[in-house]
Amino acid sequence: MEEREEVKELRNAFYEKYFQDLAEAQSGNKITTYVTGYLPSEILLAMDIFPFYPEAHASVGCAFNPAEEVDKLCRSAEIAGISRDLCAFSTCALGSMHAYPETNGGMPRPTFLISSAYTCGIHVLWWELMQHYYQVPHFIIDGPVLCADYEPRHLEFFISQIKELISFLEEQTKSRLDPDRFRRAIELSESASWYFSEILELRKTIPSPISFRQLTVEMFPIVTFPGAEETTNFYRALYEEVREKAERKIGVAPREEFRLIWDNIPIFHDLDLIDYFESQGMVFVYETFFKEYWSKRLDPAHPFESLAKKYLSGWTNRRLERKIEIIEEAVESHAVDGIVVFQNKGCRAYSTGQLDVAMSLQERKGIPHLIFEGNMADPGGHDRNQVREMVDMFKDVLKSRKAGRKNG
Repeated sequence: MEEREEVKELRNAFYEKYFQDLAEAQSGNKITTYVTGYLPSEILLAMDIFPFYPEAHASVGCAFNPAEEVDKLCRSAEIAGISRDLCAFSTCALGSMHAYPETNGGMPRPTFLISSAYTCGIHVLWWELMQHYYQVPHFIIDGPVLCADYEPRHLEFFISQIKELISFLEEQTKSRLDPDRFRRAIELSESASWYFSEILELRKTIPSPISFRQLTVEMFPIVTFPGAEETTNFYRALYEEVREKAERKIGVAPREEFRLIWDNIPIFHDLDLIDYFESQGMVFVYETFFKEYWSKRLDPAHPFESLAKKYLSGWTNRRLERKIEIIEEAVESHAVDGIVVFQNKGCRAYSTGQLDVAMSLQERKGIPHLIFEGNMADPGGHDRNQVREMVDMFKDVLKSRKAGRKNG
C-alpha cells in the first residue's frame, strides 16, 4: 500500500513550519530556548517561544550523517574535555558546537535555557555547560522520583514547578501567558497524543501495520511541537493510514514470524538493524521509548494536573517493579515472542534495571531475550556484523521455543 498523499502533504506542512521557525531562531528573530527531552513544552509554544531540542538535533545528526562525521563530533567533545562515556546525545550536541563554532553546530543561539532534573542525571550538568558557553539564564525544573504511580503530593510539587517556569518565562519574554493560547496548546497536544497512542495500539494487530523504524522517524513532531496544529493534523492522517493497513492486514515485513519488544532508545546510527530484524521475520511491536513517553494523554479541563501526570511518568522516572509490570502487560496485549534488550552505554539512566526486567520475563512468562551492548548515538566500537550474527542466533532460539510449544 502506497503512502497516502495527505500524509505526505501534512508531514511536509509540519516540517515547513518547523524549519521556518528554526530559520527565524537562527537569525535571532525569534525567542529561543534549549529544552531537555521531556518537559512541558506546550507552554513554550503557547508563548511563541521556539523550543529547540539538542537531543533531537543529535539523534537526527546520527541517523542521517556518515559514521565518520558523527565520530568527528564525539572527538571534538573529547578535545573540549567532555567524556564519551557520558550521555551520547550530549557528546554529539556539545561536540557539534565545538566542531563548528561559527554556526553553533547548526543549533540556534538560545535566549535562555531550560533543563529538567527528574528524567536524566546528566541533563542539568549538560545544560550548565551550555549556560557557561552561551552566558544566558538557565531554569531548572525539578520533579520527584516515583515509587509507583504519582500521588497527590507529587502532582502538587510539580504543578508548583510548572508555575515557577511560567513566571520565569514571563520575566524573560516580558509577556504574559495567554490563557486561551495555553488552553489551545493543551487541546492540540492531547489530540496529537491520542492519535499517536492509537497508532501504537494498532500494533496489537497481526501483522503489525507500522514499523519501529518509521515510528523512530515519525516521532519528531510530537517530541518537538506537541502543542502545534501541524503536529495534530499530521498524526490524524498517519493514524487513518495505519488503521487502514491494520484493517487490510498489511504488515511491515514480508512475513511476521516473531513479534518482539525493543527495550531502550533506538540506535540512531544503525537504524538499518531494524530492517535486518524484519527481513528475518522478526517485527518489533512494542518499544518502551514510544509508549512510555510520547503517548501520554492530557486533560484540557485540568491542564496543570495533566501536564504533571504526563511529564512525571516517563520511563526513567519509574521504579523497577512498575517497569516489569508494564512490560509483562505488553507481552500479553501484543502477543510478544521475545524481547531485545539494548544495553545502551550512551544512556545509563535508561539502561538501569534492564537485565532484571529480562530475567523476570524469562522466569515468569517464558519470554527469551537477546542482550547486546552499544551506544544510541556514538558509532565508535559498534560492530554491525557481530550484532546481526547475534540476531540470527536469537532467531534460532525463538524457533526452538516455538517448536517446543507446538510439541508440548
